[in-house]
Amino acid sequence: MAKVNVEKLDEQKKIAILKKAIDELGLSYVSRQIGVDRSTLNRYVNGKIKKIPNEVIEKASDLLTVEELNDILYGLKSTDVDPTTAISVIVKAKTDESFRNFFLTLLWQELGEYIKELSNTYIVSDDDVKLFEKIMKTQRAKKTAYTRTNSLKRALAELNYELTPTRLKEYMLDVL
Repeated sequence: MAKVNVEKLDEQKKIAILKKAIDELGLSYVSRQIGVDRSTLNRYVNGKIKKIPNEVIEKASDLLTVEELNDILYGLKSTDVDPTTAISVIVKAKTDESFRNFFLTLLWQELGEYIKELSNTYIVSDDDVKLFEKIMKTQRAKKTAYTRTNSLKRALAELNYELTPTRLKEYMLDVL
């Protein structure tokens, strides 16, 4: 899967991606990985072949790190970011489709597992516990409702009122 949408890149950016890959990994290695001979790759870089196939750029971009691509495409190095800058990036992503695609791809590649975990996290509120108590009191015997409510509260306290699939699984295995 390509890290960038190469169809939207101008020829200069495509050449910059090829040059960076060659600088980092060497001409021979890059030519083998993208499936063209060394002389053809040299002609792409030197501008002697004007139309560089998108597949070549996709393969070359796969050889580079996210930071290297970011530097080529946006000319940015990683720096300290304050909340205002972060909000500016989000606003830019909302209005610029190509930037949004690039930004979301970077986020997913770098923080995918963390994002996945966060999207599966639920923070249990007092209202949730009260609703559980209410349902238990109306549908179960008094002692059963009391026992189940206390068991739920104890489990939630041990899980810090934060439910995730991983933490629930670990908790259930610990209880057994």
